[in-house]
Amino acid sequence: MTAAPRVSVIMPVLNEARRVTACLDALAVQESAPPFEVIVVDNGSRDATPDLVRTHEIGARLEREPARGPYAARNTGIAAARGEILAFTDADCVPEPTWLAEGVAAIDAGHDLAGGRIVQMASANPSVWERYDRGTYLDQDLYIRLESFAATANLFVRAKVFQDLGGFVPQLTASGDQELCRRAVRAGYRLTYASEARVLHHPRTTLRDTWRLHRKLGMGFSELARYGVRPKPWRDGAMLLRLGTVVDQVAADGPALRRRQLGPVHAVVLIARWTGRLTRRG
Repeated sequence: MTAAPRVSVIMPVLNEARRVTACLDALAVQESAPPFEVIVVDNGSRDATPDLVRTHEIGARLEREPARGPYAARNTGIAAARGEILAFTDADCVPEPTWLAEGVAAIDAGHDLAGGRIVQMASANPSVWERYDRGTYLDQDLYIRLESFAATANLFVRAKVFQDLGGFVPQLTASGDQELCRRAVRAGYRLTYASEARVLHHPRTTLRDTWRLHRKLGMGFSELARYGVRPKPWRDGAMLLRLGTVVDQVAADGPALRRRQLGPVHAVVLIARWTGRLTRRG
């Protein structure tokens, strides 16, 4: 903690007792970082998450946001922040030691928003669900180049961007980072990929977790369509993702898997996305 932090790290949490300590531990050993504060926003946890945050040596500020939703929670963190740069991450991420230094360097190079690299952790004996998730999800470079956004698992933003444009849309329960980043880019703010600002991320490893993630994404796409950010579902590439593309992405992440291995997983993913998008429920 410092009287004048240059960076405010903002992390929303909801029942993250299993993982929040590892994230805070990683923040406590940042190297060559400018003065920073950590703001953790509890979104209604019923487990030990708030106690773990309060007692951690890093001295994070614990805020509470009763309105459910990660973007409402992030807005609470933004309102409490004192830094000129806001760094967003999640409790299921483990920032590498130079994460803050590299992210700030990307902003100081003349950019207004910077999405860092998200490295999917690999287990010794990965399931096909893990391989699919690692190969296809949270590719920040791809998001920034093709879709003009970066995920809030690893996102740095000048505070001035929020002062000028307002915060995240609090009603969004998924993909609010897409709406915010695209709004900023349309307004002329500069977004870049910061490959050296890395966080490790826990991939989904089971059918249940894969279904829940992609149904939530589908719901988020439906919400974004109402804001004009995404096209109609039958024109949305995320709803029509080809199996061949998935096969190539998974092969780029490790040993190749056959179409017959990935086909059932891909079917689950697409059905989950369409279910979330059509029902508007995650």
